[in-house]
Amino acid sequence: MNPVVSVVIPTYKRRLNYVRKAIQSVLNQTYKNIEILLIDDNHEDFAGSAEIKEYINSLNTDKIVYIKNEKNLGGSLARNRGIDAAKGDYIAFLDDDDEYMPEKIEKQLKFMLETDCDCLWQT
Repeated sequence: MNPVVSVVIPTYKRRLNYVRKAIQSVLNQTYKNIEILLIDDNHEDFAGSAEIKEYINSLNTDKIVYIKNEKNLGGSLARNRGIDAAKGDYIAFLDDDDEYMPEKIEKQLKFMLETDCDCLWQT
């Protein structure tokens, strides 16, 4: 079994250097069957949006879906928009200023499949 894991990353007023690290940490996962949904929740006049979109385009990968909200929705609704657009069998969340350790998805997915659990979170 090789399920798709959709990683939802909402971003708001965050510069490219942070967002790049978050995206790269997902692309560098040992588990490769992933999609990334970057939800741009910034206002139209936020200059960083253009940089982020340009960076995503430069990666030339179909693993990343860029979604620009027409207006700022806030974190919860931005995540919900990512969930709605996700095609994966599992959903994971990552903040735009955070990073995953390289084996995070592989280890969590393995645990979930072995224990038949539907939900997993860390404290």
